Amino acid sequence: MFPAQSRTLAQLTAGVLRTEPSAGASKELRMKLYLFDHCPYCIKAQMAIGINRLYIELVYLDNDDVRHREAMVGRNTVPILEKYNGNWMAESLDIARYLDEYCEPVRIDDSHKKEEVAEWLDHIQKPMNCLTMPRFVKMDLPEFQTPSAIRWYTSNKEAMIECSFEDAMRYTDRYKGHAEATLSMLDWLKPPAERNNVIGWDDFEIFPFLRNLTCVKDFKFPANLEQYLDQMSKLTRIPLYQDRAI
Repeated sequence: MFPAQSRTLAQLTAGVLRTEPSAGASKELRMKLYLFDHCPYCIKAQMAIGINRLYIELVYLDNDDVRHREAMVGRNTVPILEKYNGNWMAESLDIARYLDEYCEPVRIDDSHKKEEVAEWLDHIQKPMNCLTMPRFVKMDLPEFQTPSAIRWYTSNKEAMIECSFEDAMRYTDRYKGHAEATLSMLDWLKPPAERNNVIGWDDFEIFPFLRNLTCVKDFKFPANLEQYLDQMSKLTRIPLYQDRAI
């Protein structure tokens, strides 16, 4: 079990999880990223950290700790990057671009399949949410270490998916079938090893959502996507959920 998160910004960094420091990592790169483990937008920021092998503290906030998020950036959002100069930055892709451009050479390739990715996300969004959201609160994630955090998330997300988590779990097979059927729309997606381990901005829109689907027990990924997930996890240093799938 993860330690309970502190309630003040001054204490939030105590006992946080960290990436490994790269050789000769500069003091300027020792920033902090405030996040949730399950959040796909947080994963986008983490991808830039992993790809560039940066040493950045990962600070997991309680899901219902809205006050501290608003204190940092004026609104309830994650991820939030605390830069080396003490300034805050929100918006996942802005953070990812900032971190990639901060390093030389820039490692992330241009987007080439925006329309295809957007179409897939539109088709998978509903079944994916109904599969993953009820499971996140059962997985002992750091952002759900208090009953109030679980209640807050459950209330908000049940309203979003327009059914109770209990009902969503009951219809797992139906939602799995719908979600798995959309994966043929990604038959063009090559694992990184087949493209010289080059990661592009399209991957930032795909990997976080596929990674979250690994929390669904016996979810069937095509062979190309199994390879994609395994290789992307290693390149970005972001673990999959298969060992705790429900």
